[in-house]
Amino acid sequence: MKYRSNRTMHIISIIGPTGVGKTAVALALATQLIQHKEIVGVDIISADSRQVYKDIPILSGADVPDGFLPVSSSAYQQQFFVKEQIRLHGVGILAAQDSWSLGQFQSLFHEVYAQAVQQHRAVIVVGGTTLYHKQLLQTDARLHVLPNAELRAKLATLSLAALQARLSALNFKYWQTMNNSDRANPRRLVRAIEQTVAAMQAAPEVKGLAKKSTPKQIFLFVTTPSAVLHERIAARVQQRFAGGVVAEVQRVLQLASVSEQLTSACGFVEIEQYLNKKLPVDECIAQWLAREIRYTKAQYKWQSQFADALQLRTETATWRDDLLMLLQSVY
Repeated sequence: MKYRSNRTMHIISIIGPTGVGKTAVALALATQLIQHKEIVGVDIISADSRQVYKDIPILSGADVPDGFLPVSSSAYQQQFFVKEQIRLHGVGILAAQDSWSLGQFQSLFHEVYAQAVQQHRAVIVVGGTTLYHKQLLQTDARLHVLPNAELRAKLATLSLAALQARLSALNFKYWQTMNNSDRANPRRLVRAIEQTVAAMQAAPEVKGLAKKSTPKQIFLFVTTPSAVLHERIAARVQQRFAGGVVAEVQRVLQLASVSEQLTSACGFVEIEQYLNKKLPVDECIAQWLAREIRYTKAQYKWQSQFADALQLRTETATWRDDLLMLLQSVY
């Protein structure tokens, strides 16, 4: 099997519910690509918007695989991890107070992808919300508006009703397209106002992106029976609780400033309530587990958005062989 040596490389997006084993699949796929293709190596990019935070590796499940070591390079703006020919990007790169957006993720992807093309490396995007995967190659300039700390500070003093009125006045057309959930979400409203203001000011970063060759994006949906998945999630929650997640959250709560995005991670609110003696330990774990399982149900619904996605089941002992067969079918 020969890897296609053209300059537009395939991108493999690995999606699926939390706890299904997407990282293990990504590593296995990377190994198979190296063994069976004429490539120098593989870049794995995490699309998880919580695992970007360096202060919550236990809570977010940002378990860097064994043998991967942190590396800094002038070729990349952010630190990454390396093991032999595999690089892992997008994990533990932000401080607790920092924001992370789709546009920032796209910038990370394009930075890694540009280097991968030059060095003849394959690219795998794994985990996170399907929004990041769906919009990965989109060039809507609004996605690349950087956070405006001064504007956000001013907007933070406004009520929900005031934010709604501000956005409606600034960009009524966009306001009309928002669903009720987004209209009731202060973070979404602030981001929409931020994007609108940037567009009105004709900021250079929102005038458009440089044209790039568009690679083919292959979607791989990783799945397993619900009973198996729930058992894995329950074990993982217990392991994180025993592994120091309470102390981790306690340290974050002592920081002067913490991003709302970080505190929205599954388990954070439940552990905060436990620390404040509002929940006993058993109820804290039970509520955290229930929240994780509700999230997996939403993730399974997302599968309908990827009608052409390949599917891989991970409960069988032969899933690595199945993965190789899928790889051969698309390259």
